[in-house]
Amino acid sequence: MLGEELRVSTRSKVLKIIAWVLGISTLVTLLSIASCAYFDYRSRKETTARAKMSHSARMGGGTAAATVDARGVCSLVSNVEVGEALGTTVSSTNKGALTCQYTSSVGRSLTVEVTQGGSFALQLSAMAMKAATKGQSAVRRIVGIGDEAYAGRKGSTLMFRKGNTVVNVNVHTEGSSFLAAAVIARKIATRLP
Repeated sequence: MLGEELRVSTRSKVLKIIAWVLGISTLVTLLSIASCAYFDYRSRKETTARAKMSHSARMGGGTAAATVDARGVCSLVSNVEVGEALGTTVSSTNKGALTCQYTSSVGRSLTVEVTQGGSFALQLSAMAMKAATKGQSAVRRIVGIGDEAYAGRKGSTLMFRKGNTVVNVNVHTEGSSFLAAAVIARKIATRLP
């Protein structure tokens, strides 16, 4: 009987050791899963923070678009300046989050829109303008406004980039409006850092 008790005692010790090993392995596995989940959470949180910082940087990070956001798009150019460019007086200003529309009593209007995305966004806008007119040489490059600029075929739309800030100036008036768009675009470009 003593041999049988020794076998049972040895089996029970082996089973205890196996149970301990399985328990520790399970604990290590659970800790590994938890740490992976935590690192995934932290990684996502950091990615979100970086995206917000990157967005802030694209917005000017305390410069161009952050300044525009704080003051509003309408602060980039005055009613008087728009009126002079349109050859009339501005009777109303419609302010949006990233747009400002100036309207005169004779029906002429000018819209300024500020977006972000740098050169890529500007190139996409130019391609979209070209596609909208079925490729009829709708876009021409303009020199001397911002870092790069393009105008629509009829000149009523002028878009330029300065840093990561992209500005669209749309003039709604009869006849050629390129000069009005160019005057306003140059003024805005000089006011962006």
